[in-house]
Amino acid sequence: MADTTSRSSGDVWYFAYGSNLHPQRRATRAELSPIALTPGTLCGWRLVFDMPGVPPAEPAMASIRRDPGSEVHGLLLHLRAVDFAALIGSEGGDRFYVREQVRVITYDGREVTAEVFVAAPGRRLQCERTPSRRYLELIREGARLSALRPEYCAWLDALPHAEASPAARWASDLFLEVFMRASRGSLRQLAHGWLAALQRTEDLAGLRRRVAQGVLLAPVLGVGVGLRLGGRKPRS
Repeated sequence: MADTTSRSSGDVWYFAYGSNLHPQRRATRAELSPIALTPGTLCGWRLVFDMPGVPPAEPAMASIRRDPGSEVHGLLLHLRAVDFAALIGSEGGDRFYVREQVRVITYDGREVTAEVFVAAPGRRLQCERTPSRRYLELIREGARLSALRPEYCAWLDALPHAEASPAARWASDLFLEVFMRASRGSLRQLAHGWLAALQRTEDLAGLRRRVAQGVLLAPVLGVGVGLRLGGRKPRS
């Protein structure tokens, strides 16, 4: 039986397959309040890591590509139009992802027409990359919390991950912290533009790439350190 809720009421079904599987990530990103949640399967697509990540510790982020012999498991979120608009804004509008309408089969057998985010053609990496341990663990934990099928969770557990130095992880984490704060407010467009510029440095080679990333990261990391120091409670 097909579910036509998104067409009849203005609400939207959204299919999450990456870090948005994790409830904490969704709350941090767009403060979503789904009307309903249900796991499901998208046939004819596969999970890939071909979106530029956040240098220096995040090689790539998740997307999906058409593949007749594959399937992607994920979580369907029934969202109000205002929440879906907030989600689109948090993902950079159409700067990083484009939206496609797909048919997802829920685990209880319903067919749901849903919106899904796919890497914009101009943003895709030429070759897929191995994601970081931090990012992949976010997806793995989100899959378990979303009650995705055990065999799919086991497949995610078996995927390889990339290691990063403590300094690289610290820099990327701090950048993401500042980015997430800015992307929820009036600085959203600036934050997304900054991330796009940082990701474009991946096209540079060797020393030029490291210098460009340093120039872009330095002021953001300075803001992040200031925010963290400002949030500390004074010692008694």
